[in-house]
Amino acid sequence: MELRVVDPKTLLDNPENPRTSAPNVEADRRLAHNIKVVGLLHAPLVRELPDGQLMIVAGHRRRRACVLAKMREMHVIVTSADEKLDGLAAGSENIIREAMTQSEQWRFVDKARRDKSHTDAQIARALMVTPAYLKRLSLLAGLHEPILHAIDMGRGPDFNDLKVIAAAPLDEQRAAWAELFEDMVEDDADPAEYRLNPEDPEDTVPWRDLARYLKQARYMAVDARFDDAMAKACGVVWTEDLFGEGGKDNRFTEDGPAFAAAQEQWLADCLPEGGVRMETGEYGQAAAPDGYRRVANWMAAEETDVMGFFLNPNTLKIDEIPLRPQETEEQGAVVPPCSIAPASVAAPKERAAISGTGLTMLGLIRTQALHAALDKVVEDVDPWDLVAALLLALGGKNVTVHTPEREPYGQMSRRETALATLFPEGVLIRDPALLRQEAVAVLKNVANCTISQHSGSGVTAQLMGLLFDADAQMPNMAFDDFLKCFSKPGIMEAGKALNLLPRNTGKEMRTAIMAHVGPEGRWVPEQAGFGPATEIWKAALAVMERTAEKLASLGASHDDDETGEFDHLITVEEELNGPDPEEPDEAERIALENPDTDAAPDARVAINAHLDSHLEVVRIAA
Repeated sequence: MELRVVDPKTLLDNPENPRTSAPNVEADRRLAHNIKVVGLLHAPLVRELPDGQLMIVAGHRRRRACVLAKMREMHVIVTSADEKLDGLAAGSENIIREAMTQSEQWRFVDKARRDKSHTDAQIARALMVTPAYLKRLSLLAGLHEPILHAIDMGRGPDFNDLKVIAAAPLDEQRAAWAELFEDMVEDDADPAEYRLNPEDPEDTVPWRDLARYLKQARYMAVDARFDDAMAKACGVVWTEDLFGEGGKDNRFTEDGPAFAAAQEQWLADCLPEGGVRMETGEYGQAAAPDGYRRVANWMAAEETDVMGFFLNPNTLKIDEIPLRPQETEEQGAVVPPCSIAPASVAAPKERAAISGTGLTMLGLIRTQALHAALDKVVEDVDPWDLVAALLLALGGKNVTVHTPEREPYGQMSRRETALATLFPEGVLIRDPALLRQEAVAVLKNVANCTISQHSGSGVTAQLMGLLFDADAQMPNMAFDDFLKCFSKPGIMEAGKALNLLPRNTGKEMRTAIMAHVGPEGRWVPEQAGFGPATEIWKAALAVMERTAEKLASLGASHDDDETGEFDHLITVEEELNGPDPEEPDEAERIALENPDTDAAPDARVAINAHLDSHLEVVRIAA
């Protein structure tokens, strides 16, 4: 080895560099800043070529950072080791210090194996990984490329689903992938090559369904509720297990989708009298239909109890759960079991008019428009409007209430800065212009229209936009990147609203809309403006009022609570947006339904009264 000082711009890239993904520019900038402060701590490893030039073996990122830091010289280590070890050195360098993507790791391991120059034990020691991790990487060898892309994005399947998918032939994976995404591509694009959009967090894959589709499992005839006629109609072909137990039905099928379709058909057509069809959520939990609640194990049976049936997505068996009709609000009567009609098989979920990417883009644009509207009124805003806006901001979803424990801050927040400006000596500076300026600055800091579970303000920010006429600040939305976020039905409806003739494809309609509006025109679709917020707000108020009325009428009785009287009450968010997908598992559900009989009601009331009177502070989520 030899230490040399060279110009970083003269170093050649290694064509065998195992890291093939695009560089992280922000990470490179941070490293460049660190090098400026403390220097280059670890010199890159290079090899001298026959023509005298130096090629990087390991250290491409450090070289890029030195160039960004405008360094004219850097230290390098010129290796004289066996050239066959270069690939192993580069791979270990990347995996140990900044992990490559899983597909990049697999390609490196696969190449090392194919070259037959390194054993698995050598590779594991060099990469500082276990043999089990190498075995897991080997699963990636049999995956369709778009699946590898999803894994590299961090949206891949869990290990169990990965094993099932990797075991399926590539042509079957490709066909299943094409079926999943046939509605997500342009008319002339191949759905089998569809890749998830990294900018759209809602662009995901139902991995469990894909694994089930590809799984080579046995589904036994003894677990089937359907008869032979229904099996034939759904394409189920039985195979006899010659090694099965004598005297039993040992027929099976490996066609999971056909078996599931036949079970679904039985649920739709053949439920026992009084039976209730139940649907399952994203994680396989069965949800009680409207007007019913589940009967926990600790509850005594009643004559009105009925049986709920649902298809278990994991086993494809039809499971049963007892249900109890709830009393109607008007009459207090129980719905008789005989009036229950089996629900039909759920129709496929239609694609939204605007994708998650479009909603994210729309949220950012709305936020800009809102902030522009606030800037426009900063000098002469009506004080009462400002007070109302501040109240709206405090009602946003990104505002939460915490106990007095103060979280440490690295620097003053914009709200703290405003308070320090207005109350420098503990007394308000009564300058209307300064008050308006700081109040608007805080509003801009808090209120936003972004699509975020934790930091988005929600409908209150859109109401604020109506208050300050933010619609007038919305830009022309007839541009290609936004229009691509519409589904085909959505873009056709948008064109119809502009009195445009129908087009054959979504692409043609996008072109027609942009031509109709023109570069100097302005078009904002109705759902993109601030106007729809009024109906959303009215619906939310109605839900809150109904919930308050129910609580007022039922809140006097503690015994009713223990018998499940309040089970039907749901939150405003659940009524408007549907239930939380992260439902409790069976054990958690039973624990929640089974009240703590040892806890005295008076004690609980006392505790609640103390908490209600306790000092609380408002915290704005960053």
